[in-house]
Amino acid sequence: MESRPRSAIQLHTLRDIDEPLPETIRRVANAGFEGVEFAGRFLEADPYAVREALDETGVEPVAVHADLREMEGDLESLADRCHRVGCDHLVIPHLGAGYFRTTTHADALARRLDALANRLDSHGLRLSYHISKGPLLPLLDRFGLGVPANLPSPGFVWERVAEAIDLTVRGTDRTVRTTGLGRLVSRTDDLTFEVDVGWVTAGGYDPVDVFDLLGDRLSLIHIADVARTRRFPPAFRSVTPGEGILDLERVLRASRETGVDWLVFEDDHPSDPEAAIYRGRATLDRLD
Repeated sequence: MESRPRSAIQLHTLRDIDEPLPETIRRVANAGFEGVEFAGRFLEADPYAVREALDETGVEPVAVHADLREMEGDLESLADRCHRVGCDHLVIPHLGAGYFRTTTHADALARRLDALANRLDSHGLRLSYHISKGPLLPLLDRFGLGVPANLPSPGFVWERVAEAIDLTVRGTDRTVRTTGLGRLVSRTDDLTFEVDVGWVTAGGYDPVDVFDLLGDRLSLIHIADVARTRRFPPAFRSVTPGEGILDLERVLRASRETGVDWLVFEDDHPSDPEAAIYRGRATLDRLD
């Protein structure tokens, strides 16, 4: 039986509101959000004050975004901070396209992330990777470029090469399974995934197909949106969900069928962050 995912907000949306993090939690609770996903300020905030605000409002800590190197470098401290606020889920928010140049790169990343997931599990924490546009580019060794792509060079160079191939040599086998993401999914066991539906759309794929690929390894859905600003090199900018290229209504309908517990609203560059809170709540209410 389908169940309605609960509503959360990525607090990166509200980073420009000048107030302590506990006050921001109270603010989003007043707007009707059931959960929050933490980002940068969480690492500096007083965890006891954050926990007090969560307990007072009943808002749930859905996840914490933290950089891969932060997790690997100071896992014990980060795990302790998460436990103090009652959160059991860490998410890697971004990995550059260079991690997905070839199957060799993707396989190395898969081993690295599965090992990290196992370390987190020993601390009672889960690990997800937030999917954006980079891993949806084609693996370059599928086009005979594996050897040069493995040579040391700036990641953006190979990102441009992959984008050019993606725009000009789209074979009939171009599916999400043939991308770096597909490879990462097939080579990991313990890693789960948070899908940013706006950036998946920017990558030229249907978010619903990504939901299907992930199955029960889909942990969270980011309700975000983008607008195209340049054809090549491809460029997009984040916009308010519903104002870009995303088929918002279709994604909201499909989210019911995934079994995911949370939809997380995010507007990366809101013109009015305070208004974005209520706009986000209204957006997720369209799921009814």
